[in-house]
Amino acid sequence: MANQPNALPIALDTDVASWRAAQTLSSNTYATGLRIVKIVLVVASTTSSAGTVTITDPNSSQSLYPPMTVAASIPVGGVLYTDNLDDNPLQWRDFAAAGLTATGTRIYIWYRA
Repeated sequence: MANQPNALPIALDTDVASWRAAQTLSSNTYATGLRIVKIVLVVASTTSSAGTVTITDPNSSQSLYPPMTVAASIPVGGVLYTDNLDDNPLQWRDFAAAGLTATGTRIYIWYRA
């Protein structure tokens, strides 16, 4: 599965330097950013590789979410992290995701505009 930056949820299995640059939705709709309500990290390849997945602001490199450590040899489909933020959504204007390619993981990000 290739990255799907326009989907709901956003689905990424390779690193992205900027979600805003990768998506093709109306920039006016997302001018104030996204309210992140759920994040799920799963193993996307046959087994995971050890590493860390990070989500940062592409302009300032500030961390937008705590780093997610991935252990080696977890089988495909294994859920590594789930965070329901519906009661207290995060506000992201843009984000970069790194470590997905190296760890063999896929992240799903649910949002409200």
